[in-house]
Amino acid sequence: MHMFHDTLVSFAERRVISMIINGIDVRRYGATLLTAETKPPKMTANYEMMSKALLPTEYDTDIPLGSMTMTIYFRGKNRATLERTMSSFMRNFRSSCIMEEIRGFKGKYKGFLTGDDYEKTLEKEKRILTLEFDGFFFDDEAEALFDQKLEGKLYAEGSRDTPCIIEVTAKADLTNYKITLNGEPYTIESLMNGETIVINGKTGKITKEGDNAFGSVDLWAFPKLQTGRNDLAFSTNGARVTVRYPPMWL
Repeated sequence: MHMFHDTLVSFAERRVISMIINGIDVRRYGATLLTAETKPPKMTANYEMMSKALLPTEYDTDIPLGSMTMTIYFRGKNRATLERTMSSFMRNFRSSCIMEEIRGFKGKYKGFLTGDDYEKTLEKEKRILTLEFDGFFFDDEAEALFDQKLEGKLYAEGSRDTPCIIEVTAKADLTNYKITLNGEPYTIESLMNGETIVINGKTGKITKEGDNAFGSVDLWAFPKLQTGRNDLAFSTNGARVTVRYPPMWL
């Protein structure tokens, strides 16, 4: 095992590979990404076989998170420096983290650390750290504009349902303006000409002109998009509506 890891270390020293975690280049820690491997979510279709039924009844199946395993090579001036550097590095994983520029993968990865371990190499100032995550990949935000429309369609990229942000700017004074997204209604009590209200499905907040406006919208759940086709309807054509979302992948 050590011979294999020392071969990886020698390769890493010849070719430094960057990765960004929470906006920080891992090279700041004297670290190099060696390997990254993903596994798909462990899914089980949700169904029930009713008594005397010939066919099972199917229900919606929630998609759990996938997983990723990384090995990262660290090198320090001495053992004490190495231990402190790795300790500082691990502070990035006290909560969920965002990883970018992962070699061989596209987009960004939102990860939740589930396990970690390290192996010594033949040299005291070098270590191999193994990290295990649950998480998913996502792309930069995409958007669709519906300007003074009564209905529209949005084809969402990705393979996971994703929370979205609905931004409404009134082009006339509006009362009880209703947006219906895939059958789910969102009713804005009032909006003056030129005002903008934002229903943020990512943060669970509603703001009007930047101020809290949670009580100004009647809704049952915050908005989300399903993969593929999404249908929208608007009660009047007196508003410009922008829908923004990050495509998410298994």
